[in-house]
Amino acid sequence: MNEFLTETKYCDFNNSKVKELATKITENAKTDQEKAVALFYWVRDNILYRVGFWNRKASETLLDGKGVCTCKANLLIALLRAIGIPAGYGVMRVVGREYFGPIVPICLKNLASKESIHVYVFVFLDNRWIKCDPSDDKSLSAKIHHLNPQSRIIEWDGETDAMLNLDPSHVLKNEGPLSNLDHIMCKKPRTATKNIVNFGNLYIHFLRKNSIEYTGVDQFWSSFMCWIRKNHFKNYLLFQIAASWQGLKAKLHLTKY
Repeated sequence: MNEFLTETKYCDFNNSKVKELATKITENAKTDQEKAVALFYWVRDNILYRVGFWNRKASETLLDGKGVCTCKANLLIALLRAIGIPAGYGVMRVVGREYFGPIVPICLKNLASKESIHVYVFVFLDNRWIKCDPSDDKSLSAKIHHLNPQSRIIEWDGETDAMLNLDPSHVLKNEGPLSNLDHIMCKKPRTATKNIVNFGNLYIHFLRKNSIEYTGVDQFWSSFMCWIRKNHFKNYLLFQIAASWQGLKAKLHLTKY
């Protein structure tokens, strides 16, 4: 178990803020199971989900207060290791344009990689590995689960696996537990740009605020585009340019054969 209790560049659990938080969250818990569950819920709901870049240390994610699935998993693992509970990474290779579910419209799917990585957490409790996934915070799940089955809220009791409600056909490979993910977290995204990431996070912001009002994704997307054009016109234009460029590249790729 030593390798699952080891600090790495990105899993910097000896950072004073990380150690202090882990101790504070678990101060009233009596067992490792209770401690792990308390840490899971803290990360799930206090670190808001966003899209974007994953090469962030656990301490940086804690400071940001938000992160992608990789960053949220990495922070939970750091908190667990900080109090002596072995924890590791689960890594799924998924169909990048589908696994987020129907909440993502075609024009955004086309900007995503065809294959992506989704990261979750393994926790060693009662002499066995248990899986949990703190990716989707409660505030986001509550607003979109009626439109997006993948976003059903995840509850964890520390005894059974608690994973996102992904379509099995969208999971290409699943491995873990891995003790170190630095070799992945140090890599830069292949397709994401700052402008696309900003647009994606504006979309998530709109989801949090408004999606429960809608009964269909098309209706929601139309309202979102009107909202972003009115309130974030620069991002709206940059997205139109990016979408057009991706469409052009797809056409050029097809004409090569």
